[in-house]
Formats: sequence, C-alpha cells, structure tokens
Amino acid sequence: MIEYKNFKQFKDYHLIQELWNDDLLGMYPISDFIFKQNVTENKYVLKENSFVALAGDEVVGFIISKEFMNDMVKRYHDIGFISLFYVKRKYRKQKIATTLFEKVEAGFKKLGKKTIWIGKDINNFFPGVPVDFNHLTTDFLEKIGYNNLGPTHDMVCYHYQKDVIEHFENMEKYQYRYFEKKDYKATKAFFEKCFPGRWEFEFQDYYETGIFGKDYIICLDKDQVVGFVRLSDTKVPVFPYHITWYQKFNNLGALGPLGVDSDHRRQKIGSNLLKIAIKDLHDRGCTELLIDWTGLLDVYNRLGFEVWKSYTTYDKKI
Repeated sequence: MIEYKNFKQFKDYHLIQELWNDDLLGMYPISDFIFKQNVTENKYVLKENSFVALAGDEVVGFIISKEFMNDMVKRYHDIGFISLFYVKRKYRKQKIATTLFEKVEAGFKKLGKKTIWIGKDINNFFPGVPVDFNHLTTDFLEKIGYNNLGPTHDMVCYHYQKDVIEHFENMEKYQYRYFEKKDYKATKAFFEKCFPGRWEFEFQDYYETGIFGKDYIICLDKDQVVGFVRLSDTKVPVFPYHITWYQKFNNLGALGPLGVDSDHRRQKIGSNLLKIAIKDLHDRGCTELLIDWTGLLDVYNRLGFEVWKSYTTYDKKI
C-alpha cells in the first residue's frame, strides 16, 4: 500500500535526491549543492503542498511545489509551480503520479492559485519537461489537463569560433565592464525601466549576497547602464539555472539572460555583450558554454552553439 506524506510530515529529504539520482544520474545528476539550494534550503518550497509517496520506508515518488509572492514579479502571485516530480520506474501505472498531482492541485486551489506551471520556478531545475523522458511524461500531463505551450531549449558550444567571437563592432561609443557595487543604483534603475520582473529580482537577489565577482557584465553610456549579460562558472555564489547540470560537463561556463535598453538597440550592444561573455568564460578555462531556456536557435547557432537539451513547456488553469 502506498502512503503519502507532505514535506512537514516527511523530512528525510536526501531520500528524494537519492531516488532521482538512482534512476537519472546519467541524464540529469542533482548535486548536493543544487539540491540544497533548490529544495531543502529554498524558501519558496511549499512544504505542506509537496509530497512523497512511500512503499513502507522506501520513497517511490515525489512532487515538489513552490510559490513566489515577491512583489517584484507580481504576475507570479497567481501561479503555482511544480518544480520537480518523479515516480520510480517499477512503481508506475499504479496512479501514484496522478495522486501526487491531485494533492498538489488541491493545495494550489486552496492557496488561490489560478494557473500551474511545470518548471520555470525560481531556483528551477527545468524550464519545462525534458523531451528525453521518452514522452511518457508529456502524454501523462496532457491526459490530466495540462496544455502544451511549445518547446524551449538549452544550447551548448564546444568549439570557440575565435574569428567570429573576437569581431566586435561599435565598441568606442560604450563602456563594457564587470558590475561593481558602485554600479548598483544605475543598474537597478536599468532593470526597473527595461526588464522589471524576474530579471530584476534575480539581479537584486545576486546583489544581496554581497559577493561581487565576474557574474554580470554591464554596458554603460556615460553613467547610464544600457545593457547587461549574466555569466557563470562553477565558482559563483548562487547557481542560476544555466549552471545546474554542470556535472555533465568537464568545466562548464554559462551565460544569459542578456538584455539591452530599447532606446539603444541596433548599436551592436547585445552582440558585443554576448561575444565579450563568451570570450571571458573561455579565458577562465571553461571548456563548454551553455545558453539556457531559449528559442533563438538561429542566432546562437551562428556563434557555434547547438541544441543540448529540449523541453516542452506546460501550464494548467485551475
């Protein structure tokens, strides 16, 4: 008989990580650091609305849900996020996944959520459902009422195209450099004007760590920030999604998001920021570069990137 407990009743969270890695280590290995950041020490996890399925003392399935009520991203207030879920192979076709989803959806309704997203949460594991799960997951989700919203991709570059990457244009008009603490007000103003919401929150969250390294490159027009790109290696204090699967690579570097003030577009700022970030990560010794959660396949393919993983995005109105 299968027993279900929420994360306040069940606290052996490491068994959840072990279940995932026992079955999926070769595809999507979750490190202790990532599991702690995204789950056990993550303040957005809803412990009363996240569940494990138990066969005796064995964890055979789980579902992790989150909410995000920060006013920087008000559109997230009505959304319930399903961050991660899984059922052990030999326990499938016993309605375990269906029951886990029913419990989470009922909890989201009580919280007043209007929509459920699969992935895309703050400190997310995935931007959707990986397509390399043999479509079992997508068939299941569509059967229980989730809407297929189309694909998104992670792209990786294994070969540095030096002649393309080191060809910059219109560099003399702007200054490009790492973000420093003294740039906070100007950078904050840039995000508030151009990219309010999640990107602004992620910048603020990074700033509040108080550790300023080589994680943001900004473009300045005199004292005004007009563009940015985020970049990471495995030494950053907070792991954004784009570095989550670093164990699959020799020495991963990653970049994105990237944005430019609409008043300063068509000045090659975005192209220059991207090329500067790629060269910077290569200079740090990164042997592979990843751009996450994108549909701009043609743009990045011209710079030597190819699709690494693809995902199907889903939502459900409740």
